[in-house]
Amino acid sequence: MRLILLSLFFLFILVGNTLQAQGLCDRGGGGFTMDKSEGCAPLVVRVTNTVPNPILVGYDASYDGKSPKIQNGPSFTYSLPGTYTMLQQGAVSSGQFYACQSVKVFETRVVTPQYSSCGGGKIFLSLTDDVILSAYDEVKIEWGDGKTDIWKKGSPLVIEHSYADVSSNPTALITGLYVGKGCAAGRATSLPITFQQAQLNDIAIKSVEMRGDGTLRIVYQGLSGVYTDINYSTNNSTYTSAGRRSSGGVQPFDVKNMVTTQAYQVKLSSEDLCSGKNDSRVYSSMTLSGKSEDGKNILTWSKYPDATDFTSYDLLRDGTIVKTFTSINDITYTDEDVECGSYSEYQVVAKINDVTSTSAPVGVKAEIASPKPIKDAAVTVDGDHLVTIKASVPGSGPNSTYDLTIEKAEAGATLFKKIITLFNQSEYSDPEVKTDELSYCYRISYTNSCGQKVPASQPICTILLKKNLTTLNWSTESPILAGVSGYDVIRVGSSAPEEAIPVQMNSSYTVKVNAQSDLEYNFKVRANSTQGGFESLSNVANYKRSAGVFVPQAFSPNGDGYNDVLEAKSNQLQSFNFSVMNRWGQVVFHSNDIASGWDGTINGANAPEGSYVYKMTFVDDINQTVEKSGTFMLLR
Repeated sequence: MRLILLSLFFLFILVGNTLQAQGLCDRGGGGFTMDKSEGCAPLVVRVTNTVPNPILVGYDASYDGKSPKIQNGPSFTYSLPGTYTMLQQGAVSSGQFYACQSVKVFETRVVTPQYSSCGGGKIFLSLTDDVILSAYDEVKIEWGDGKTDIWKKGSPLVIEHSYADVSSNPTALITGLYVGKGCAAGRATSLPITFQQAQLNDIAIKSVEMRGDGTLRIVYQGLSGVYTDINYSTNNSTYTSAGRRSSGGVQPFDVKNMVTTQAYQVKLSSEDLCSGKNDSRVYSSMTLSGKSEDGKNILTWSKYPDATDFTSYDLLRDGTIVKTFTSINDITYTDEDVECGSYSEYQVVAKINDVTSTSAPVGVKAEIASPKPIKDAAVTVDGDHLVTIKASVPGSGPNSTYDLTIEKAEAGATLFKKIITLFNQSEYSDPEVKTDELSYCYRISYTNSCGQKVPASQPICTILLKKNLTTLNWSTESPILAGVSGYDVIRVGSSAPEEAIPVQMNSSYTVKVNAQSDLEYNFKVRANSTQGGFESLSNVANYKRSAGVFVPQAFSPNGDGYNDVLEAKSNQLQSFNFSVMNRWGQVVFHSNDIASGWDGTINGANAPEGSYVYKMTFVDDINQTVEKSGTFMLLR
């Protein structure tokens, strides 16, 4: 039977805790005693059950009329002041029982005192009117000089006292008291007294900040026991008090519902208990506005009205200083270091010595009405199989993104094909080229971070350099998008240093050498930009001072397409005379054109195999007449 009753009791507890349990105190049947029903916090109450033969019994020490929170006890501690209901809940074999009693816990926290010294031994002690003071009936003030005063509820909060002896610094003891109650007194607080009048000049503004929600926060240094009014104005003449305080130390004060685009002047007006008065220095709040134009954010702020002790403005973007301005007249800035479509939050901070005045944050989204085309780009030859394309993308920066597309065509062709799309890169090296044979043209376009696409640029083409005897010629399709201001011929000798020879806008150059010149030179052409931003280099052309002529030692005119013609080879001759003779000295072939060789026939018939002799006379590129002879074999 006992087990059944226990089971029923637990079921009742579970169900009861899920329901609202209003009126449990009225159900009755229970009974308990408490060793105390009121006292000072913290209060420990011990309970004793008086119901005979309970199956289970528990208590909720602070029953609030809702679902009880049952604990075993028997001791319960109340740390905070208040009136509590102790609920008993239990069960006997015949059913449940309840009982309630009241517990009164009194405030024991210390009263907050402040004081002002007026010189000599007179002081004014001020009690802070808060919930702690209102809990007590009286306050006992032991001045530390053997005298005691009792403050009663409803009396003025300022108590005057005069010390006869000012040679030492006494300590006042302030204690909250109760009259005719279960708690006699709260905890005492000590207040050291010094006989020095408060310096009102020490009350000063430390910072002014306008917040985005229209709260004007003023951080200031206060003095304990000195009443300070926080005042603001929009015209620096008529001031409104936002509130009064008398606490000491650095503390914030918020003025709500202000206009973030309005500049306010703020000052502190202080008055101590000895009738001393003082106004602090006036400081102004800052305002800031921003807009976006062509992907740049333009910020404008209010000029600080007082140049005295002005130090600087700091412009912040997303909490980081973008730039510092030391002139009070600098009130605008264009931020180009933003990405199209990005959102940035700005603030401006005016510094006046150690005091700061901060504007409300202003958000700006970078936008572009119409993206700008690429105006500065170039191509340059970096090797026999390498062309580098460089471009300057409008609006690009550390915080911007873009896609750069490059198209290519051989010079003279109209069909351009995309070769690559780069992300946040403006330079590419194309290896699919033969720069000593062809000129290549490129077009460049980009898509900015707002998704706006710019059409392809005009073609820019590599410089193709060719050599004909002593003359250098090069292509003139523009290698630089901004235009070419002129060309330089770069000459590098085998022993002489590099030399740049300006040729203005000419597209050819005649090599000038003599018998004292280096035996071999490398030439390339450099195009210079009209804007000075880019340059473009051609392929390299090799030049040897004294022309050499090569004649093979054998040839086989058998119609197989390989080595069928006897040819002398050279590309730097001014004139050429070539003869072939058989073993009997008879001339079987003669030519004045180095491009015309002997096909191995005599009067239309195949010449016999064997050894032949050649003789040649030519004039080289520095006007030297050279005679040369040798032998070769004709094979079939």
